[in-house]
Amino acid sequence: MIAGITVYLFLSTACPLSNRLQPEIARIQADYTPRGIRFAKGDAAAARKFGARVTPQVVVTGPNGRVVYRGRIDDRSPALGVYREPSKHDLRDALDALLAGGTVAVAETPAVGCAIQFDAPKQNATITFSKQIAPVLFRNCAGCHRANGTAPFALTTHADAAPRASAIAQVTRARLMPPWKAEPGAHAFRGAMRLTDAEIRLFEQWAKEGAPEGDPAATPPVPAFRDGWQLGEPDMVIRMPKPIRVSASSPDLYTCIVVPVNLPADRYVRAYEFRPGDKRVVHHAILFVDGLRAARKNGETYPCFGVPGFLPSAALGGWTPGFTATEYPPKTAVALRKGTDLVMQVHYHPAGTDTEDRSEVALYFTPDPPQRRMMEIALGSRNIDIAAGERRYLVRDRFELPVDVEVTGIIPHAHYICREMTGRATLPGGRRVELIRVRDWDFNWQRHYHYEKPFVLPAGTRLEMDFVYDNSAANPRNPSSPPKRVQWGPDSGDEMAGLHVQVIPVRNEDATELGQALWGKIMRGIRETRPAPPR
Repeated sequence: MIAGITVYLFLSTACPLSNRLQPEIARIQADYTPRGIRFAKGDAAAARKFGARVTPQVVVTGPNGRVVYRGRIDDRSPALGVYREPSKHDLRDALDALLAGGTVAVAETPAVGCAIQFDAPKQNATITFSKQIAPVLFRNCAGCHRANGTAPFALTTHADAAPRASAIAQVTRARLMPPWKAEPGAHAFRGAMRLTDAEIRLFEQWAKEGAPEGDPAATPPVPAFRDGWQLGEPDMVIRMPKPIRVSASSPDLYTCIVVPVNLPADRYVRAYEFRPGDKRVVHHAILFVDGLRAARKNGETYPCFGVPGFLPSAALGGWTPGFTATEYPPKTAVALRKGTDLVMQVHYHPAGTDTEDRSEVALYFTPDPPQRRMMEIALGSRNIDIAAGERRYLVRDRFELPVDVEVTGIIPHAHYICREMTGRATLPGGRRVELIRVRDWDFNWQRHYHYEKPFVLPAGTRLEMDFVYDNSAANPRNPSSPPKRVQWGPDSGDEMAGLHVQVIPVRNEDATELGQALWGKIMRGIRETRPAPPR
C-alpha cells in the first residue's frame, strides 16, 4: 500500500454526465479506499490550483503533492451530450499503476463535461443578468428550467444562473441547449427556442465578466407558468399500469408500455398532454394508438427502439422537454375506438440514482367527429448500407402531391450517425420551399415540429428529403468505436431515414386519392428495397 495518493473529484449534481458517472465513482471509491487511496471533493480553489475546468473531472496527486494524472474518469462521453459504453478506464488505470509502484502511462486525458464557473472581476461589466441575460433565459429556457419544470435545475434567478454561467455559455455555443435542432426557414415553427448568434455571444461575455447581476430592480418579472394540466381538467387521464424501474447504472432504455384505454364508447381526441412521472429520467416519448391491440403480443412492456413493433392505427403525437399540451388543428381529431390500446414509447436515461417512472397522458375530447382528415406523408428509404468509415452517405426520397394539401407539421427521424437533414418542396413552377433543415442531428433530441402558420402546397408539388450520414470515427455520436458497417434496421446499432410531413387535404374528397397514392408509394418501396447482403 502506498500512502499519500489523493483523488480530487470535481463533480456537479447539475451536470448530466456527473450524474451518470455517480455509480462508477461509488464503485471506484469502494474498490480503492481500502487500498489507501484518499478521495476529496474538489472545490473552486482546488480547480484553480490543479487546472480543472469541467465537471466531471479528476486530479490525482502523489505522495509529494504533485499532479500525476488529470482528466476524465473513463471515455464514455467523447463529446458533450454523447454517451456510449466505455472502452478505456483512465482513472482506474492511473491508480493501478501508482499502487503497483510505477508511473501513470497517460498523465492527462481530455475531460468532457460542464464548464466550471470561476469568479472574475465584475467592474466595467457590460453584460448583466438583469438587463441582457434574464430576458433570453426567460424566453427560451425557463419553460423547462424552473421550479417544478422538466429540467434538473432552475434558471429563473441570478442565484440560479450565475454559478452556471460558464456551463450555459458552453452548451449554448455548442447548440446543445436549448434542445432545438431545426434552423430558421421560410415557415416558422411554433414554440421555436433556437438562440441567435448574438444571444449566444451575450452568454459568453457574461461568463467572462464574472456573471454580474446588475440592478435587481431592472430584472423583468419571471414568466407565469401554470402548474398542473396546461389545458385545465382533462376528460380522461391514462397512466402506465406499472412503474418502470430505471437503475442508476443501467444503459439508456427504449421501452414500449401497453396501456389499455378502456373506453366505454368511441371518442374523438382534440388535444393531449404527456406528463413524465420522473422528469429526471424521461428523455422523450411517442404515443401510438393500437386499434387492433397487436402490441399486446409483445407483453405489457417490451424493448423498442425506432419502431414500436406493430403497425399503429394512429399516432397521438409525442413529448420532449419544453413541450406542454398539444391541440390538433381546428375540425380535426384523432379517433379512439372502444377497446383501443395506447402504446407509450419512452426513452429513459439514468440520472445517477435508482428510481421509478409512471408517466401519464391527459386526453381532451370533442363530441364532434373530425370534419377534416389529418394524414401523414412518409418520405424515407430502407436501402441503407453504410460502410465503416464512410463520411458522407446520402439517402434521398421524393413524392409528388396528387392533390392540394395544407401542411401543419413535420417529424424527422434517424438514429445516431445521421448528421444532416433537409426537407423541401419544389412547386410546379420550379420554386423551392424549405420545409426543414437540421445541420447537426442528434437522436437524443428528436422532436415533432409544428408550423406556426400552416400553409398550402398545390398538386404537382414534389416533396423531397436528403439525409447525410457519417459512419467515421470523426463522428462523436457514432456509437461504435471503431466504426462498423451499418444497415437499415430498428435496433440502436442500425439506421433509419424518415421524414414525416403532416398534412390535411384542402378538399375532404381528395383524402381518398392521396391515400391511394401513398399506398402506391409504400408498395413501390417494398419492391425497390434491395436485399441487404450478409453482414
